[in-house]
Order: sequence, then structure tokens, then C-alpha cells
Amino acid sequence: MMTTTNTTVFKRMGRILSLVFSDYNEARAFRSSFIRLVTYIVLFIIGYRLNLVFDNVPDGRIFDGYAMAALFCGLSVLSGFMNNMICIGGCLTMLIFIVIKLAISMVIGIIALPISVAYNLYNIAKAGAVLVKSSF
Repeated sequence: MMTTTNTTVFKRMGRILSLVFSDYNEARAFRSSFIRLVTYIVLFIIGYRLNLVFDNVPDGRIFDGYAMAALFCGLSVLSGFMNNMICIGGCLTMLIFIVIKLAISMVIGIIALPISVAYNLYNIAKAGAVLVKSSF
């Protein structure tokens, strides 16, 4: 039920953006970049508020927020490579696979998060330039 509602909201957002942008690909790039940035911000705030890992470290809340956003970024990067991978085995094998995937995605996400944020900000700025150019 929730997936249908979210899909409907995204379709409506796409229709509105297609009225604003002249090209469908521009609207799609803007929407995906905007949603990714909002997701990173929300995950950073959740990690900052929870303060799970770096409780005794000064400025540990910032590290927790960055780690939460980096985990999502790493999972999204890693799922492009390992999305269709089949792991044959029992529950213990799947648990080990998930733990290894989370650890690798954390390492990848720590490196890829600033690059992803910069790329998404570039896409939003480029879409803003297209809007300004088309409005005049």
C-alpha cells in the first residue's frame, strides 16, 4: 500500500516537473538528484540524533550522521554491481553475505558520498540554469 502511494506521489511530481522543464530527461535528472539529496539530509539528521556508534568521541554526532548517509550511498553504489547476485546457502550464509555487503558499502560510501553530493548539486544547478534560460 505504501509503495503505491509513494509511486503515485513521484508520478505526480514528475508530471508537475514535466510542465516546468521542456525535456523529460531534464525533469527526471532534477527529480532523482533532489530526492537523493533529501534522502542524504534525512539520514544525516537521523544518524546525528541517534548518536549510536561514536557516543564518547567529541563531535561524534557528526560522524554518526555521516556514517548513516554514507551507508545508504554505498549501498546504492554497490547494488549496481551486486544487485542480481545469487547467494546459495542457508540463513547463516545469507547473514554473512549481508554483513560483508554492509561493510563494503560503508567503505565505498565514505569515499563516494562527497562525490555523489557534488554531482547531485551540479545536476540541480544545471537544471536551475535551464529553468532560468527558458524563462527569459
